Amino acid sequence: MARTVDVAAHERRRNEFLDAAQRLIESRGYERMSVQDVLHETGASRGAFYHYFQAKQELLSAVVDRFADGIAALLEPIAADSALSPMDQLRGVFAELSARGGRENDELRATLGVWYSDSNVLVRQRFRTAIIDRLARLLTPVVARGVREGVFTVPDPEQAGLILATMLQDLNDALADQLFVPGSTPIAPSAVEHIVAAHSWALERILGLPDGSTALINTSALLSVADVGRS
Repeated sequence: MARTVDVAAHERRRNEFLDAAQRLIESRGYERMSVQDVLHETGASRGAFYHYFQAKQELLSAVVDRFADGIAALLEPIAADSALSPMDQLRGVFAELSARGGRENDELRATLGVWYSDSNVLVRQRFRTAIIDRLARLLTPVVARGVREGVFTVPDPEQAGLILATMLQDLNDALADQLFVPGSTPIAPSAVEHIVAAHSWALERILGLPDGSTALINTSALLSVADVGRS
């Protein structure tokens, strides 16, 4: 008789491994994390672990995919809302990403020291690639719609969507480097404004929009979240 698999229980156990791995990555770094550490965190046997993941690298891939899919699920309703104009869809996506960063700021402050350490270089690369991939999938249809409606002037919406996704991730990395990385030199609000303005200008060039017609992020809200200049 074939064995019946409890799908819900299987998914719960798998997520327990992912949750434990994510905590360890944030607290000590991926390179310093071992499979045995994950087993200790979950109280699972080695055999149980290998039932779900063939190796530590596969566990990392699953953690990254779950995180990136979560971001995509958050943004998809905005990017798919045909009641919004293409420009408002883009603004909504950028605003939600900015707001998400604000909601997670307390956690970021506690983990970024490890996150930006050498022990998490591979993790950061994987996250970057996965997030750009999800963002490109969301932004490309928005760009294509804007082209059809005469809002954007773009010869290749698919490539433009990928460029926008990459640029948005570059912006997030640049702001994180300036605002949240422990030990970094405090910067003036004007420097943050210049970073955002430069990326907004690039967005306008890519989409064929007039100068000053859009803004990627509410700079005032971002500075408030980051607490720039507070002693």
